[in-house]
Amino acid sequence: QVLAPTLLITFFLYVLFPWMSFNNIHLLMFNFEFHRFEFLFMAFEASTHQLIYIVITLFIGLLLGLNFTISRFFCGYFCPSSLATFITSQLKNPFILFFAILFFAFILAFSTISYFTSAIDLFLNFMKFDMASIFVGILTTLFTSIFLVFRGWYCSILCPYFFISAILPQEEKQTFEFFDKNSCIDCDKCVKVCPIDELDIKAGFDIRCVQCGLCESACESVMLKFNKTSLITKKFKDRNIFRSFSKNGYILGVFILVIIILTIVYLLNGAFLDNCYFT
Repeated sequence: QVLAPTLLITFFLYVLFPWMSFNNIHLLMFNFEFHRFEFLFMAFEASTHQLIYIVITLFIGLLLGLNFTISRFFCGYFCPSSLATFITSQLKNPFILFFAILFFAFILAFSTISYFTSAIDLFLNFMKFDMASIFVGILTTLFTSIFLVFRGWYCSILCPYFFISAILPQEEKQTFEFFDKNSCIDCDKCVKVCPIDELDIKAGFDIRCVQCGLCESACESVMLKFNKTSLITKKFKDRNIFRSFSKNGYILGVFILVIIILTIVYLLNGAFLDNCYFT
């Protein structure tokens, strides 16, 4: 399974990027304190309004671009919720599980806030309970609640990525299917491990499937005891994270990337936004 290593690598990169800086200029930061947009160790002067619009542009652009290119593979291979699901499936002790998810949520929250303020300063001043520290606490509570309580509800109802994926005109979204029903022992491990509540892969197609492959791994762990392979496998063998679900997905992805770049350049040069600072 590529799932766990990919999730760990992407999460590690997400945590690492805010710490990467050269001459106090970061790899990527929306620096509201010093009114600048930092990218690839270059700094561009930007007002508060410009930074807000840049964040919105990147959010919408990535939302569309990733959906047109890797589609639901993002959910299973990049989304932190899937990593939390993997952690949950590995830990059985409820106390250890709670503190593991709490620590994971804290690291995720700390890293997220670090894209808006210096990670080093945030670390050094964390116990001073400044505004950034308070936001870390709020996000930690929110992430912990989602991962432990509202996980399936969030993924299938509130997640903006899922919403966009559901309405885009893409075919063949389902990549896993259940076969050989006669060999199934009805252990329901595939259902219990699924990050989406009440999604049963044995019942057939369900557009809520996030392509994580946890059901395949769970079934395989059971079937190995009977010298059999998993009863759940990929429906389309040629589908993977490098093959788009959309016919012209990569063309659309490049187009959206160009739009994002041009929009950010326009925002940074927008004279109508100059000197719009919050104090």
